[in-house]
Parts: sequence; C-alpha cells; structure tokens
Amino acid sequence: MKVSVIISNYNYARYLPTAIDSVLTQTYPNFEIIIVDDGSKDNSREVIAQLEQTAPDKIKAIYQPNQGQGAAFNTGFEAASGDVIAFLDADDVWQPQKLQRIVEEFNRSDVIGVMHLLNNIDGNGNVVNGGSTVGQLLDDNLAQVIVDTGNAWCFPPTSGLAYRRKALEKIFPIDCSKWRLCADGCLIYCTAFLGKVKTLNEVLGSYRIHGANHYINHSTNKSEEAQALAGIEMTNRYINEFLEQIGHPYRVNLSRNLQYRRTNYYRRGKWNTKEVIAISNLILGWRFYSLWERIYYLMRFWMKSIRLLAHPDVSVNETAA
Repeated sequence: MKVSVIISNYNYARYLPTAIDSVLTQTYPNFEIIIVDDGSKDNSREVIAQLEQTAPDKIKAIYQPNQGQGAAFNTGFEAASGDVIAFLDADDVWQPQKLQRIVEEFNRSDVIGVMHLLNNIDGNGNVVNGGSTVGQLLDDNLAQVIVDTGNAWCFPPTSGLAYRRKALEKIFPIDCSKWRLCADGCLIYCTAFLGKVKTLNEVLGSYRIHGANHYINHSTNKSEEAQALAGIEMTNRYINEFLEQIGHPYRVNLSRNLQYRRTNYYRRGKWNTKEVIAISNLILGWRFYSLWERIYYLMRFWMKSIRLLAHPDVSVNETAA
C-alpha cells in the first residue's frame, strides 16, 4: 500500500526541513512526498530544492501562485499516486511510526480514514501545554458526531489526517475560494459521511504553536469573531450541499452547535428565556464535556446570562465560554 504525503507550504521555510525529515525517517518505506509551495515569499523555494536533491526518488515539488490551502490540496491530490493520502502541515512533524500505524489500520479494517492525536510543541520543538493533546478520541461514526454537535470542531488538525484515495475522489477538487484556510475541515466533514473514520488513541505527531500559524487567532475582536461565525455558517452550507450531492439523508443543523449558538446569544446582548434554556440543555448534554465541565460551564453561562438580565447595557465577553 503506497502512501502519498501531501505538504502544503506557505512561508514556512524555517520548519520545512524538520517536517520533511520526519517523513523521510518513517519506519514504513512505501511513500512519496508531494510538496506544494503556495507562492511563498520567503526562501522556501531554495529550501525545497535542497531537500528534493537529498531524496529525489521520494520528493516531488510543485510551485504555484498563492491561492490558499484548499488550492494547494487540490494540486497535491492531482499529483498523488498513492492508495492512501496523508496530510502534513509544513510546520508540524510526525513520529517515526506514524505511517506504519495508519497503514496497519487501513489493512485490517474497512475504514476510509484514520485520524490520530498530536501533542503541542513550540517553535523550537519543545513539548508545551503540559503535553496536552490536540483532538478527541471519537467513535468510528463521525457522521453522527457531526450531526449531533452541529459541525462543532473536535478533531485533530491537518497533520493527523489520512484517507483512502477512493474516498477523497468523491470530494476533490474542493472549492478553493471557500477553503483558502482550514481546508482540513472540508476533508473531515465530508469524509465522515462516506464511511467509517478511525481515531487512534495515540500521539503520532506534533502540532507546532509558534505565533505565526496561518489560522490561529486568539483575538476577541468583534469583527474577527463575526468572521469566525461566518466561517462556521459557510462550513455548514458546504456540508449540506455535499450531502445533497451524494444523496445522503442526513443534514447538519447549526442549532446544535454549542459554540455557535452561545456566542451569537452573547453578541445579541439581551436576555432570552427560550434561548437560555436551549443553550443550558446543550451544555448539559455536550458530549465533549466531562461532568464537572458541564457543571462549570453551565454556572458560567447562567452568571453571564443573569448579568445580561440585570444590566442589559453591559456587554459580556462573547468569545469566552
């Protein structure tokens, strides 16, 4: 079983050698690396050329004008020849046994995708946040998870994703005008309705946090918050359009998305009894909260809601839970 590793790069020359090396040192030998440089303005082209010379039988480089992550995924997929397609962000790294483990899973089960956990590292490769992991341990029926939570994000990012080529052929090419960033969301949400996706309870890679990530933003700016909500709405429309296209009976409803519904409630800034009860029920039934987290977030939500009732002219922090 051949694995095609797609790496989309934009201005990550300083991290590319480490990312590439983490693939070249895999214990599983049957792979190819396709690097798609999306119009980088740093010295990525020079770095990629040097890396390509070290393993010309393994590395294929493609250069294109800047069009975003979705377009880079499209280019990489078109050039890939593997039975399995694995994705790696240019600033992340894999554990040496990563490909071996996912191939084992693909060989012994009927899954169409395999995901795994990642730990957090800083710009120098040091484990941070107490070794906390990125991603949730989920059951194989991701479609039901997505429907139950209104497409709430609970998944590992790009570097923890791998899929059978035949499944991705039903998704690609993706709409790159809608998925300039966060194109991993398109892969996760769409493949979930094509078959079983296995989540391995193993840390097989590292997600790098370095302050220059292309899509991480911890700002509470209202304009950026509105853009984030618009992104959730776009994702929901995209999912449902895809479900209609493949003739799937499910549809995803944003009223079940706790983050989306709670944030919109805070942004409106007015007490609404019906909405308070509905959001409270979402918190109490939220599958990704422990019992104590449900109690904590419920109390936090009610304290903020009571504040709205008592002082309607005082705003609350919309982005906080």
